Amino acid sequence: MATVTISLTIAIETPLSVGAGGSSGTIADRSVLRDGWGRPIIPGSQVKGKARHAAEAIARALGWRVAELGAPPDPADPCAIQLIFGAPGRQRSPLRFADLALVEPDAPPDLGIDASWRARAGQIRPSVSISRRRGVAEDQHLLMQETVAAPAQFANPLAVAGELDREPQLALLLAGLRLNTRWGGAKSRGLGWGGVTATATWGGQEFDDERLARALREWQKA
Repeated sequence: MATVTISLTIAIETPLSVGAGGSSGTIADRSVLRDGWGRPIIPGSQVKGKARHAAEAIARALGWRVAELGAPPDPADPCAIQLIFGAPGRQRSPLRFADLALVEPDAPPDLGIDASWRARAGQIRPSVSISRRRGVAEDQHLLMQETVAAPAQFANPLAVAGELDREPQLALLLAGLRLNTRWGGAKSRGLGWGGVTATATWGGQEFDDERLARALREWQKA
């Protein structure tokens, strides 16, 4: 086992909607998620879910066995995805996925809820529900959702931390994270498009792209 850490930065190029229930005192039907300082966040649960989905696609493309969601771990034929992300209700992930907060260099979090964070997360976008049968807007289905203005960056230097058995597991996780280009909700409406910058350490040492590619090749041969 080796200690691993991953630093993540998500650069959003279109407005982002990561909604929570309730309006938080605005006209929005869905407000953006915030942390205790009032900063908009991309929750760690979403980072984990998107990374797992992308890693499963990579593993299948490489011909690796991917267990069905909810299937019990098989010690005789371990699933690469379960070793990284765990098996819901059966096996915990060895990693912790933290929230990513909106980065505002001029507004440090120890100053409390800053007006600039409020302004950047205060854009209200109207949307409607479209009838699939008729192809027109449905009556009384107007939705107001709060978004974070673009461009924006969400980051956490310890977005992922924990322990893994082998370097290929970290390589697959990193590849899955970098494959994601859309975050939050309403992606089909053009919201939440952006790129990911992910850097990692393995046992305290930098895990660069050359090492990543070599680890994936070694696992594929095995």
